[in-house]
Amino acid sequence: MINRFAQEKINLEQVLEWFDALDSENQFKAVASAIMCLEQSHPDQETIENAIKLIPLKETVTPIVLLKTKTLNLALRKITLLPINENRKVFIVIIFVFKEADVKRRKFSCNEGCAHQWHNLE
Repeated sequence: MINRFAQEKINLEQVLEWFDALDSENQFKAVASAIMCLEQSHPDQETIENAIKLIPLKETVTPIVLLKTKTLNLALRKITLLPINENRKVFIVIIFVFKEADVKRRKFSCNEGCAHQWHNLE
């Protein structure tokens, strides 16, 4: 679902409908998976800043503030420690940053095709 969102095969409403239907344990796992996807997409600070502009949340929500004020690794560590009631906001922030980084990666690194299974969704 995370990769489908990043590749615009589903929209935010659809991915959030899926996320909201999960119990808290599986929401935590979905957030962890989104963070793993984000880390593997290797976003630079410019990509993170561009993504933040697209996120449909106030720039004062904690996960956005962390990404704006900390290094990516430190921000992600702190984000994983946020209370469970922040999971939905965290998920939204992470998938938007991942989407921006993945679009950039597909454009520059995988533009002539690649073997990444997550880039070859049907």
